Amino acid sequence: MAQGSRLRAWSGSGLAAALILAAPLVVAQAAFDVASIKESTSLSDGGGLRLMPDGGVRAQNLLARSLITIAYGLQGYQLVNAPGWASETRYTIEAKPAAKAPREQIFVMLQALLVERFRFAFHRESRELDGFALVRVRADRLGPDLRPSDVDCEKAFATTPKCRQGGITADTMTAAGSPIWSLVQAVIAKVGAPVSDETGLDGPYDYQLRWSNEVAPSDDRQSIYTAIQEQLGLKLERRRVSTEVVVVDRLERATPD
Repeated sequence: MAQGSRLRAWSGSGLAAALILAAPLVVAQAAFDVASIKESTSLSDGGGLRLMPDGGVRAQNLLARSLITIAYGLQGYQLVNAPGWASETRYTIEAKPAAKAPREQIFVMLQALLVERFRFAFHRESRELDGFALVRVRADRLGPDLRPSDVDCEKAFATTPKCRQGGITADTMTAAGSPIWSLVQAVIAKVGAPVSDETGLDGPYDYQLRWSNEVAPSDDRQSIYTAIQEQLGLKLERRRVSTEVVVVDRLERATPD
């Protein structure tokens, strides 16, 4: 089941309804067997979340807001109306399932943990947010690093070695035989705002993009906005974009162990 489907399954009025709707995905278990949740008192050890091989979760010094976006596969701007403390209070969590669980099931169990221990409840809306439209700079040409591909990796990934050449790092993006929507999703993650695809480009494309994450780049790399324009022949125009958001109806500090 896709992340969007998981999100729809959890937008009901409570945990019981959510588990019924999620039943086709989760057969063996829909919640962690044991879970320890503590507010973090020190950030000296850094933070992050790890999915364990047995289906468990270890989170260290993670904001409550981040727990929600990870569990539901959201971009930060898609979570609205969260209380202020959710962006300030960090938690350390160790949760284990009763039996080994696949990766997809871990997110369902993490959602259940948020509902049970943080009393999390929400609904979904479509809202107009400040964002961008991805458009072509010129109708008659693309940039030097964006080309129609001779392979379609959505259809032939397993049998096409070229398809394995793609990847995303902190400041590079490379793809082969990919649709433009995959580029849009990657750009969304980098600019932290909704982006609508208005390029009109269909079919698979090869592209590569290099940029600098510095506010004032000091090397030969450009900001991602300039890089998209000069390397791909596209540009990001500021627009109001209709996007789906999760509106927090209820969120409480975690109940103690």
